[in-house]
Amino acid sequence: DTISTNTVDTLMIFTNKGKLYRILVDKLPVGTNASRGTNLAAVCNFEPGEYACAVSSLHRDTNAEYVVFFTKNGLVKKTKLSEYQEIKKSTGIQALKFKEGDELVGVTFLKDENILMVSKQGLAIQFTSTDITPIGRVASGVRGIKLGDGDYVIAGLPVGKRKSLAVFTEKGLGKQTDISEFPVQARGGKGVYAYKPNPVTGELVAATTT
Repeated sequence: DTISTNTVDTLMIFTNKGKLYRILVDKLPVGTNASRGTNLAAVCNFEPGEYACAVSSLHRDTNAEYVVFFTKNGLVKKTKLSEYQEIKKSTGIQALKFKEGDELVGVTFLKDENILMVSKQGLAIQFTSTDITPIGRVASGVRGIKLGDGDYVIAGLPVGKRKSLAVFTEKGLGKQTDISEFPVQARGGKGVYAYKPNPVTGELVAATTT
């Protein structure tokens, strides 16, 4: 992942164990275009077997009120940002609880706006974040999209003032679609196709709003 940020902003690092670590961007070692970088496990003191699965940057002057989480099995969770703003860097805090076989695929900070969830089989659903009742920090969330057999979520994205959804396949193809082609639906539906994969194109591996 690539994140545009500032040295006075905060990196919010979420791990496969559902924990959150906060690091001031300025505290990360500076490298060159040829350097390998720094292992986040050393910076955050991860537990054995723990690794980062979602990273986002929180602007110091943000007007966001909520953290919204998206999981592989189609769950979405909205929690007040204030519950995550005072933690110890060395140990982190429990950010959410996963159900068995599930994992985190994305995190975003927002006030109240529409969001999109996109699956590897090309389905996308748009619904408003006001459809999600804010819940506590360690809860596991509610259904955002209904998935078919073998399908899973690859991205959860804020819409805001963005105009299009771009998707990318495992075989290297890309496609951009106007967000207006995805009707706002009730949370928990199947959505509509953003892309119809086939053996030549491969299934979706990434998506972003632009």
